[in-house]
Amino acid sequence: MNSGQSLLSLGALLILALTVLRVNNSIISTETVMQDSKFGILATSLATSLIEKASKKAFDANTYDDAVSSLGELTSAAGLGPNVSETPDTYNDFDDYDGYSEEITNLPSAEFNIFCEVVYISPNNPDGKLTTTSWHKKMIVSVSSPSTTDTIRLSTIYSYWHFR
Repeated sequence: MNSGQSLLSLGALLILALTVLRVNNSIISTETVMQDSKFGILATSLATSLIEKASKKAFDANTYDDAVSSLGELTSAAGLGPNVSETPDTYNDFDDYDGYSEEITNLPSAEFNIFCEVVYISPNNPDGKLTTTSWHKKMIVSVSSPSTTDTIRLSTIYSYWHFR
């Protein structure tokens, strides 16, 4: 082989090596995106499940047995959250989930951290937080994982309606 053919062979090997590296990089990037998507779907499912569970509860501890007719009868904004004797298994109203946190480590794919906040809101400003009572509560559920850089945040609004 002369020097021209050797240079041509080296050039072909270089192009082949660069092509293999580019294909490997694309495969790794695709797998990372797919894995992040799977974790995102799982985190969304965990948040949705918590929202559904809380939405089945009474609006307020004071509406559990009887209807209320004035805002003064509702739990104060500072009093949202579970009573001292309540555990997640015995929560009976929506705002008991304020401050709720859970670490899920029993899934085969990843670990997740869930945090929940419940606040009173005004229908005119659903993104704000009231320091007074209202007929509307908002739950914000955040789900994060060390396996992904994204934090999933879902929210729902639960309103109290009573017709006489």
